[in-house]
Amino acid sequence: MTEPGGSGPPAWMPAAVASAYRHGTGTEDDLLSGRAWTDLLAALARVGSVMTSPRAPATPVDQASGYRQLLVLLALAIDEALRPSDPYDPTFAPANVDNVLKWGMDCPDAAYTGAGIRPDAKYVIRGRRQTVRYLGFQVMAGIANQGNIVADDLDLGPDGSFEIVLSATEQPGNWMALPEDTSSIVVRQFFYDWDTEEPAELTIECTDAGSRPPPGPPAALSAAGVGRELRALGQFVEASIAFWLDIEEGGRAQGVNVFREPAALTAMGAAAENVSVWGSWTLDDDEALLIEVPVPEARYWSVSLGNYWWATIDYARHQSSLNGHQAVVDDDGVFRAVVAASDPGVANWLDTAGNHQGAMIFRWLRADHAPVPSTRVVQLADVAAALPPGTALVDAAERAAVLARRRSAVRRRFPR
Repeated sequence: MTEPGGSGPPAWMPAAVASAYRHGTGTEDDLLSGRAWTDLLAALARVGSVMTSPRAPATPVDQASGYRQLLVLLALAIDEALRPSDPYDPTFAPANVDNVLKWGMDCPDAAYTGAGIRPDAKYVIRGRRQTVRYLGFQVMAGIANQGNIVADDLDLGPDGSFEIVLSATEQPGNWMALPEDTSSIVVRQFFYDWDTEEPAELTIECTDAGSRPPPGPPAALSAAGVGRELRALGQFVEASIAFWLDIEEGGRAQGVNVFREPAALTAMGAAAENVSVWGSWTLDDDEALLIEVPVPEARYWSVSLGNYWWATIDYARHQSSLNGHQAVVDDDGVFRAVVAASDPGVANWLDTAGNHQGAMIFRWLRADHAPVPSTRVVQLADVAAALPPGTALVDAAERAAVLARRRSAVRRRFPR
């Protein structure tokens, strides 16, 4: 399964399902004989067996999170299969990854979008910057980063308007290069103040179709294409669960309740200016993980929790993430947070939502350095004694108000 102009996304990425209709080796008979449907069901049966294997956590909440993630992966794949994707007629529609459909520790502050594009075509992105904290554009080849532009570096009009040309040959003004294996453009918007920041206004147009032959009338639905989609759907769910389990297990082999060295994971699709510090956590209900880190100068930074399946914990109904605007930084310049299943009354609480194991990540964007936080596990009853005097506290009414604002802001960001 390949994307136009590139080697194509691996099976564990949602885009592999989107590209399957147009590319692959499946035939019409695969659908008409029922083989493609049987293969889909077989893949789902295999991935379902993972939930009862030694690889899966056994507690009820962690198990429920795993089965819920299977539903999420199915929904993501079906969405990719059913929505049209034409690199000669691209559009910036809201991404299918949002506060409900979570995948690969997506950022709780983000709104994602993107479009399939071809390296032999020419495109123009038009937009207005607005007030979102971070706006970044990234050219991709499959999953690999091929180049970034941050809106803060663009030539903007007095009203924040801009144009970016995407092409293989250099253009005057704002320009992004399209290498020969280009397959897509990804746009990230990261919000700091969820209540007030406005998202950018964006459109994309193919202004030169390059080597594309003149389009004919719309084609009838392809039986071979649908058969390939069915198989790709099953392959995606199975491969995605396996991929993120491998990542989590590999991380845990390096230590639990600790963070690892910083990395800019551009080979896995991360933006070049986004340096991440990952970790894995495991806590009983009566335990808490204390996190401390001196905060660097940064355009954006955040910390968020995920479950064992690398889905971010529901950040609308739980304070499972904090960014540089939401967090309380102590007078000594140190950010201190408490990871726990129960509210310790600390402003910087990170809620595990009843999960007992999972992933955690700091994102440092355009930071002067990427510090590795220190951690220690304490009894939940001992949290107050373990924190310095003057630590910001909240009562039940204040917490309820914070959560109500989070829910309202997330609904505005993702109205569907």
